[in-house]
Amino acid sequence: MISSFRSAVLLMVAAVTLISCESGIFKKNITEGTIEYKAVPVGKTNTSPMLLPDKMVVKFKDNFHAAELEAGMGFAKMKFISDPVKKQFITQVNLLDKFTSALDQKAIDTVCYYFPEYTVEESKETKEIAGYKCKKATLKFTDGSDPVDVWYTQDIGIKTPNWSNTYYKIDGVLMEYTLRKFGLELRFTATSVTEGTIAPEYFTVPADYKKIENAELEKMFEGFF
Repeated sequence: MISSFRSAVLLMVAAVTLISCESGIFKKNITEGTIEYKAVPVGKTNTSPMLLPDKMVVKFKDNFHAAELEAGMGFAKMKFISDPVKKQFITQVNLLDKFTSALDQKAIDTVCYYFPEYTVEESKETKEIAGYKCKKATLKFTDGSDPVDVWYTQDIGIKTPNWSNTYYKIDGVLMEYTLRKFGLELRFTATSVTEGTIAPEYFTVPADYKKIENAELEKMFEGFF
């Protein structure tokens, strides 16, 4: 009886291990796949929760990565592409019509690097997020602003993943952090990481999107949120 029970337990463990390996869940150093995050607003907001994004999906391949969010029960769709070849941060918005804007590195320095100058203080503290061991880092600002904590992992294979965002000094994939965009501040926490094939076309802008300046996109969302 004991021997049979032990055999059954070992069989279940083997099955779970096989499923995990095949799906890419908890696999280290994957270079192509999807990270899902839950999104929670930071602080008080007058915006209805029904209008706010509650999750974000990030897909990555060959050091390209793109984040997708939906707001207003799917009424507004946003996609943010980081192109490491052209060194561009591209925004796609589907709100009544389809619009896109692209920032070069000089514009990224102004628009995306919105934190004051800071230093990064590494901590020995770690925790597991979405199956990955994550390190804690604290951003300390030279202007005396309150410090900011982030959690990141170096076990996902994206090279310099934060070059296009305000956490550009963090050498790892962000797994728990806050981000400001379109007048909102949201806290993102990774819930799953899955290996999978991503089509290269995912990181390009469809031809039916109208090109406009980033400032116009920002103004467009001021009234929405």
